Amino acid sequence: MDRSRANVLLFIAAVSTFRLAFCGWFELSLDEGYYWLWGQHPSLSYYDHPPMVAWIITATGFLGESERMVRAGAVLCGAVSSYYLYLTAKEVFNDGPAALWAVILLNLTPMFALGAVVMTPDSPLFMFWAMTTYYGARLVNTQRPHYWYAVGFFFGLAMLSKYTAALFAPALLVFLIFSQENRAWLFRKEPYLAFGLSMIIFSPVILWNYQRDWISFKFQLSHGLAGENPGFLLTMGEFWGAQAAMTGLFLFFFMMAAMVAVTRKGVAEQRDDYLYLGVISWSLFTFFLLNSTRTRMEGNWGITMYFTIITATPFIVAAYSQLNGGWGRVVGLGYKFALWFAAAQLVYFHVQIVEPVFPMPQKKEISRRVYGWSTLAAEVDNRLKDLGPDAFILANRFQISTLLTYYTVGHRPAYITNGQGRFGYLGTVAHLPGAPAVYVTETGRDNMSRIGKYFGRAEKDGVIRIERHGELIREFTFYKCYNYQGELIKI
Repeated sequence: MDRSRANVLLFIAAVSTFRLAFCGWFELSLDEGYYWLWGQHPSLSYYDHPPMVAWIITATGFLGESERMVRAGAVLCGAVSSYYLYLTAKEVFNDGPAALWAVILLNLTPMFALGAVVMTPDSPLFMFWAMTTYYGARLVNTQRPHYWYAVGFFFGLAMLSKYTAALFAPALLVFLIFSQENRAWLFRKEPYLAFGLSMIIFSPVILWNYQRDWISFKFQLSHGLAGENPGFLLTMGEFWGAQAAMTGLFLFFFMMAAMVAVTRKGVAEQRDDYLYLGVISWSLFTFFLLNSTRTRMEGNWGITMYFTIITATPFIVAAYSQLNGGWGRVVGLGYKFALWFAAAQLVYFHVQIVEPVFPMPQKKEISRRVYGWSTLAAEVDNRLKDLGPDAFILANRFQISTLLTYYTVGHRPAYITNGQGRFGYLGTVAHLPGAPAVYVTETGRDNMSRIGKYFGRAEKDGVIRIERHGELIREFTFYKCYNYQGELIKI
């Protein structure tokens, strides 16, 4: 009797319970304050990303506004993603225990495990990508046309989560071209109707961008495809080094080998479901490989690439571990070591977030992202009291301004000095001229020489060092500014 479904549900419930407790033990990270502020102003879309992350935060906000409630949606997305990975692995390989191990592997991957306790657009993106991929596998195995509409529906929701979801469409097209049996779908109506359905679901983002001269599309195309390029060896090394680190280091190489093996088995055994996993994986891998030669990319951008790879990895490793001779034993032992190493790495990261007791390079220290914001906000609150009820907060980084809004008493509005286009949902700034402000800047980014001319008078008002266990995390400088003259803040 296959008890894998019951076991995987028990595993997901246990992991999710831990995550829901854990995610309330540390402050919001740099970007989370930004997304929380979106959730206070629901919109059809936003400057940086589509709206799904904000809509989820709005929904969980009815349960409270603590860090735990801000992140509850990420925990839910992680649970659903895990279950759909199980369904996909079971659908393709018809092996319950291997499907359970695929879920365990996913949750040992730092990129996913840490992403399931921090609320970012990647959380709903991965969940809806998982659902899209599963119904694609059902389509391949059953050839039933109605699964196209499930694919289109969840692909549309993935597009509402993050623009990189768009990569699924060309990857699926490549599969249809390569698969002799599924190529016939290109001459039927269902794929095109499904794509039309996904675009209807995505239409709020299209409408929002149309009304704003396509500002979000332009920003992301420039950010993702035409960013800084200090040299292709450096950009490739940074991105793929980050991929290895964020997928458990040694597990990364087993995943890459599984991607190759499942594709070869799909071709050799004429298994279109294997080929489906392989081609989706290869299409994304090729895109990120080529793009990493021309621009710097964030490490988390490749997260969707791993869904189909992880689905196949335990099955492929099990098959190769059973080979006669020494190689089978090497593969099996190596994979077990990689799993234990990833588990230890994951424990290390979780401990560092809450209480950094292990050494970590200063530039990579997790505390730099999730520690000290409430302390900083308390200092700002003290200065706001001196300036009166009309005073506002000013910062030169949007992450700092939004975290200050979250942690200050009454969620005092905070603005940035260079944020045109980002904060249109805040409405007018016509009430600000004449008001005083507290300007907060990281000491190393102090640009008061430029800011000061927009106020009648400005004076330095102290410095705060955010330290943890005697180690400097960040240093901030405060200025009290009087009689704002206008023109500086453009939302």
